[in-house]
Amino acid sequence: MRQSTLALICGLILFVVLAYSWCGRNPPPQGNALLTTPTPTPAPSVTTAAPQATPSPSVSVAPAIATPPMQTPPPEFRKVARTAAPAIIEITVFDAKGQLLRTGNAFFVSRDGLLVTSWTIVADAAHGVAKSPDGKIRNVTGVLASDQQSDLAIVRAETKVGVPTLSLAKNSESIAVNAWAVIIGSSLQHKDQPVAAGIITSLGADPKKDAFQISGAIPNDAAGAPVVDAEGEVVGIVTAAAKDGLRPSGLLDPLLAQAKSAGTGRWAAVPVESPAVSPTPTPKLARNPRVLYNPAPQYPYQTRLLRSGPTTGSGKFRVTFDANGQVKNVQVIESTGQGLLDSAAIEALRRWRAEPGAHEWNVLVPVTFQP
Repeated sequence: MRQSTLALICGLILFVVLAYSWCGRNPPPQGNALLTTPTPTPAPSVTTAAPQATPSPSVSVAPAIATPPMQTPPPEFRKVARTAAPAIIEITVFDAKGQLLRTGNAFFVSRDGLLVTSWTIVADAAHGVAKSPDGKIRNVTGVLASDQQSDLAIVRAETKVGVPTLSLAKNSESIAVNAWAVIIGSSLQHKDQPVAAGIITSLGADPKKDAFQISGAIPNDAAGAPVVDAEGEVVGIVTAAAKDGLRPSGLLDPLLAQAKSAGTGRWAAVPVESPAVSPTPTPKLARNPRVLYNPAPQYPYQTRLLRSGPTTGSGKFRVTFDANGQVKNVQVIESTGQGLLDSAAIEALRRWRAEPGAHEWNVLVPVTFQP
């Protein structure tokens, strides 16, 4: 009996052990299935994360390469730029038909209206006007002296009351290598002045004779602008070929001497009458008549009352004169974007007067309004 009981107990224990072993083997297949199912999921997540991490460095590095550090002059050059600004003007030249050729920079060097600029700006012009920061527009009579090799020219703007001027450096020794200098353009084209700055560097054995350079980048529209030192004196001029160097102010000495003895200027694009070619020329003027009276447009008071407040605007207007010098028509070529400003410009331009001529003629006038 005891042996039977013992055998029964051993059989039960063996059954329990086998049952437990059998239940323990079944979960692993379920565990394997669970492991098999998520296996593809981590793989794509790893693959997706890699491309997201790759562009990040390239985006952050690119701006650092594309944005070089700016050349910032010492603070005193801000005052130098403000003092020089009234003598730096915007010169606009036209062909014989009155069509706009180009606009550039120039600066006064004498009270009677002598202007220094780049020869490239005025080379093929037949007429020109000079617009000062105060809004005054003066007729430019022509080129008095030029040096095509150095790309420099002296022109004259008509004035009856005198103009503000810039002083030229007395000699080439004023160009101090490793000293700061700034390029100041017309404030009508650039609100922020100076337009460029840098430390004077040399080109060749003696840069003071023909050309020198500054370390800062020079804008493409700076041709004709002066290069000024810390004393406010002009040590150089930006020419159209600025990549070849800035021209030292010493190159202007012979040109100024020639200009003072030249008397009246002449535009290269105005044809010269030749008796051999035209034995009996028809009565024609060698150039367009001069503008005798040219009041600047005034900023209209009504514009200050607009809901949006005072506004600025620039436009271009073609003024047609008849043979008697009276304004025949004023045409809007490029609107200021504000009707009140256009009307004020047209009203002022209708009051312009010119010398009588053999035929009617026209001129394109740039106008800028500032409150």
